Amino acid sequence: MSDKKILTIFGATGNQGGSVIDVVLAHPQFASKYALRGISRDPSSEKSKALASKGVEVVKGELDDLDSLKKAIKGSYGVFGVTDFWSILDKQREIQQGKNIFEAAKAEKVRHFVFSSLPYAEKLTNGELKHVDHFDSKAQVEEYAEANKGDMISSYVMPAMFINFAKTMVKAVEGTPTLAMPFPSDDIAWPLIEPRRDLGKYVVAVFEGASKANGVRVHAVSTWTTPKKVVAALSIEAGQEVVFKVIPGQVFASFLPENIRDELLETMLLVGNYSYYGKGEEKKQKEHEKWLVPGSELISYEQWAKENGPWKF
Repeated sequence: MSDKKILTIFGATGNQGGSVIDVVLAHPQFASKYALRGISRDPSSEKSKALASKGVEVVKGELDDLDSLKKAIKGSYGVFGVTDFWSILDKQREIQQGKNIFEAAKAEKVRHFVFSSLPYAEKLTNGELKHVDHFDSKAQVEEYAEANKGDMISSYVMPAMFINFAKTMVKAVEGTPTLAMPFPSDDIAWPLIEPRRDLGKYVVAVFEGASKANGVRVHAVSTWTTPKKVVAALSIEAGQEVVFKVIPGQVFASFLPENIRDELLETMLLVGNYSYYGKGEEKKQKEHEKWLVPGSELISYEQWAKENGPWKF
C-alpha cells in the first residue's frame, strides 16, 4: 500500500465520487497504482462502511472546515473535488466550499487536483442568464484554482445534465405523457450523462494524463441527444406515446418552487439556446472523449431507457 499513490475522493458515497472509485477498483492496472481515500461527513454511515469493505480508506471531512480538509487530504497524490449546490442552495457557500477543497489540496502539496466544474453561464451568455448559480459557483472555483495553483496540476471535468432528469420532467397532460420544456424546438442538442456509470471514466483518465492534463476542461458526456430522441426512446419503453411540447419560459417557471424557479428556468434556457457548454460544442465531443479510460463504452439514451424501464406515466 505504501507504494501506491493516494487518490482522495470527495463525494465518495455519491454518484460522482462513487463513479471514480468504481472505475479504479474495476481496473487492475489502476487498483494496483492508486490507493483510495473517500471523504465522508459521517464515516460511520452505512454507505461509508460499504466503501470501507471494498478497501477504501474512509475519513471525515467537512467542506466548511478548511482544517478538517487539510487533515483528510494529507499525503495525497491526487484529489477529486466535488460540491453539491442542491444540498445547500447557497451560491456563495458552495464557492467557499470549493475553494476550501482547493486550498487544502494546495496546502498539503497535492500534485494533481481534479475538480467537478461547469460552464460559466453568465459569461457564456454574455450576461443574459444571471441565475444559473449551480453552474457559475463551480466556474468561479475553477477560475480561482487556475489563478492560484502554482505548480500544482489542475484539471476540470464538467458533467453534462444527469440522464434521469428528462424522465422526471415527463408529466401527464390530458392523459398523454408529455415532456414540456422551454426549448426552441425538439431537435436542440442535449448533452446527458449517467454519472455513476460514466463520469469516473473521464476523471480517472484525467488523473492518468498527469501534466498533459494541466488546465484541461473536459466535457463529460455519455450521449448527445435531442428531445425528439428522448421521447421516442421513452415511448418505446413505456409502450405508449410520449410527446414533446415547446412551452414559453414563463409557463415552465410557473410549475417550479419559488426558491429555485429562476435557477431551473435559466438552466433550461441555457440548454435550449446555448447547447449547455456553448453553441456548437456538440460537434467537438470527440476531442473530449480522448480523456476517457481506454476501452470505455458510454451509454446511449436508448440503452439507458431500456435498462431502467419499463416506464409507467
